[in-house]
Amino acid sequence: MGDALLKNNHRYSVAEYEAIAQNAKPGERYEYVNGQLIPFTDEYTTNQHNQVVLNAYRLLSDHFYPKGCRVFTENVRLMINNEEYRLPDVVATCSEGDKNAKEGVREPIVLVEVLSPSTAMQDLAVKADSYRKINSLQAYFIVNPGEVWVRLYERDHKTNQWLPDRALTDLQFSFSIESLGLILSMADLYQFVF
Repeated sequence: MGDALLKNNHRYSVAEYEAIAQNAKPGERYEYVNGQLIPFTDEYTTNQHNQVVLNAYRLLSDHFYPKGCRVFTENVRLMINNEEYRLPDVVATCSEGDKNAKEGVREPIVLVEVLSPSTAMQDLAVKADSYRKINSLQAYFIVNPGEVWVRLYERDHKTNQWLPDRALTDLQFSFSIESLGLILSMADLYQFVF
């Protein structure tokens, strides 16, 4: 389909988005938000970015696979509602509907975004607000592959309210997502990076 064929100021329907996404050339991916297409090309990513994605995937799959849950990376769509489809770097879901779905994930419990220059502002502001509206979501964390820095958003398992976000900067630190029984080591998350 190519970016050149996308119409300026055109409000795309979900059906148009689906057709464009299904007919995209290799390396072309699109997010969809309120009728607008956000093109993602397979831009150059650093080894550190890729390593953090793989580390997060491994840590989450080690924890969730024994529970019968699924963990996906990068090209699996997160369908937040009929007006917003995203492509998180790593997504974990334990939903029966998601396990059997062919088109994406609707009920994630953990989302991970690894910062890159082209997506940093979306990840830190827009997506953080949007993701926290997902009822099933228990944790969202943003990882900077260029320095030891993780922003963690976590839902309180007793009140179901979002706790104040926190920035983690100590490589020797481990953090837990109590509602999921998940403990992650910063050193493991940044293995082979720092």
